[in-house]
Amino acid sequence: MKKLSLTIVLGLLLNTLHSHAQKITIIEQDYERAKVESKKQHKLILIDFYTTWCVPCKELDELIFKDTIVTNQIAKNFIVLKYDAEKDKEHQLSLKHHILSYPTTLILNEEQRVLNRAYGHPGEGRELVKNYFTFLDESVAKNLSNDYIKGVSSENHLDYPKFYQDYVYRIDVKNHKPALINYWQNTSDYYGEVPFAILCYFGGGTDEVNDFFLRNKNKYKELYGSRDVDFIISMLASEKAYKAIETKDRVLFATAMKLSKENFSEKQLGNYFTIMEEKMLQAEGRWPEAAKSIALRKKQPDFGEWAISSFSWEVVQKCNDLSVLQKCSEWMKELTDKKPTYATLDTYAQLLAKTGKKNEAVVAMKRAISIGKSTQENTQSSEDWLKKNNF
Repeated sequence: MKKLSLTIVLGLLLNTLHSHAQKITIIEQDYERAKVESKKQHKLILIDFYTTWCVPCKELDELIFKDTIVTNQIAKNFIVLKYDAEKDKEHQLSLKHHILSYPTTLILNEEQRVLNRAYGHPGEGRELVKNYFTFLDESVAKNLSNDYIKGVSSENHLDYPKFYQDYVYRIDVKNHKPALINYWQNTSDYYGEVPFAILCYFGGGTDEVNDFFLRNKNKYKELYGSRDVDFIISMLASEKAYKAIETKDRVLFATAMKLSKENFSEKQLGNYFTIMEEKMLQAEGRWPEAAKSIALRKKQPDFGEWAISSFSWEVVQKCNDLSVLQKCSEWMKELTDKKPTYATLDTYAQLLAKTGKKNEAVVAMKRAISIGKSTQENTQSSEDWLKKNNF
């Protein structure tokens, strides 16, 4: 027999692989059809909650759902429901699953019971894809062991109170507080699915409800899993912390930090205590101490550049300490030299102005405006700043 050429062998191999590749089923918005396809194909439902204005959603779409190699892998175990969370009134999935951030990924089994959920996916590029598949593998394993969220039913049309619907659908986001308080005062079943969805969406309830929740957090974890319960606890702790910062109350601040320490591991908390202490120092006007803390964190390998931008903007607005202004100017110069954006250059320009470097400030602000216009951002405040300061 004659030897086959390498080209022919590769061609046969590619044809074989292509013939065995499964084409993914992607459904837009139609939850009922997704349920039918899930049972027909004996696959899990992957719901991708997104909005048209969500930038991370678009990045996820490019990396995951528009990559044939990736979707062929997903197709082995999942059908996909692409779900615009702002067009939810027919199926009410945003209400049922208390969707408040995007992208959110939800995995349902064939009986529409929740197996897993993820609020965003960490990483960029290949790292994000890797993390996404780790989440999917975890979901498949949960399905094999029949490990679904016990407290969440398969029914999506439940008795959701009007104030909750109005808030989620952005019909009325200003007048919900009295209705929310009234709801909790007239609700006896704190463990119910709808009350839990509301508790999770708003990150807590009344003091009485919050105390009940914290006392019975293990029962809630049995019903709804650790992810959402931990999210509520983190929101309650953060609310206490930010209230303490607003009022400069060190006693309340210590209580908030204690709540976090009791419920989360050191790995989960990361730099949380340090970051919150920096915010308290800022509230107390102790800017040099806050800057010193950030300078120490800046040396850590996992330090996020957003922390520099955020702190520097607060300094622009509230601080007149020259040493801090100069330090932030140095940091923002590093940042804008590396990756100039409208927001970072705007902050840098205002820092330069506050340190007396007006000519450099004008150059930086004009550059900020130029970049902002090229990326279709609203630069009016920057233009007004130039006029206001007679630059």
